[in-house]
Amino acid sequence: MKINQLKMWGATAVALLTVSLGAASCNLPFGAGEEEPDTRIATLEAELQGARSEATAQAGNVPDELAAETTDLDEDFEGESSIFQLGENEVLQDGALILGPYQECANDVANFDEPVGCMVVCQECGSDLTDYRLRVNFTIEDGLSDREFGVILRLVDEDLDGMLDREDYLLALGFNIFENRWRIYLHEPDRLEPWSRVASGAAGFLLPGRMNELEVTVTEDGQLMLITLNERYLDRLTGDKAEPGERPVTPWIDSGAVGLIGLGRGVQARFDNFMITSLP
Repeated sequence: MKINQLKMWGATAVALLTVSLGAASCNLPFGAGEEEPDTRIATLEAELQGARSEATAQAGNVPDELAAETTDLDEDFEGESSIFQLGENEVLQDGALILGPYQECANDVANFDEPVGCMVVCQECGSDLTDYRLRVNFTIEDGLSDREFGVILRLVDEDLDGMLDREDYLLALGFNIFENRWRIYLHEPDRLEPWSRVASGAAGFLLPGRMNELEVTVTEDGQLMLITLNERYLDRLTGDKAEPGERPVTPWIDSGAVGLIGLGRGVQARFDNFMITSLP
């Protein structure tokens, strides 16, 4: 039952009982005792109040499929638990999430038959995000500075195991602190060589040893993705026909999950102040 239908039902019930109450007060049986009309009016008033309460409750208890889907999360990693699915190589420490180091992960292994971990998926963000704004702070914590880590821009995890399998789709943004560069990687499902590099570039505004702020804004029903680093333009990706200044990505999937990822072994990264908000 939709919200408008619930409101109409409630209004109709209240109106009918109101008419009944009015009729009872104006057309009481001639010669009836004073106590009987009063009792009847009180009963109708109670029924009227009950109908109002029930209509209000039913209008408020709208089924999940009719409620507007919204995501508004702010994770500062100060607690003992997280909105991310953490494994043995990810810990909460000093108000931040420490990712890695890993022994083997992501594009270190171009062809694999076993699932690869090296990432944490935001469980509470949902698995089918389309339009959203994501912000997160990050820096290198320890380990090999020439290995990459970054953010999952879009993940379709077919078996929902929180790992990258051969049949999964992944679009990820990685940062190399040593080279001061960024790269966007695509993992295409069920291919002999699943990894490809979508884009790369120098990041002269990447701050080694200091926290950086990444912002990703996805609009157009998941078709357009704008990426900025430290409030400076990085890239604009699209799965639609590319306009000037946009970079086409093929294949493109309009919705998926988000998270954090290690794209190379031996590096440890620190993440803080993860925020995500759904956009209308």
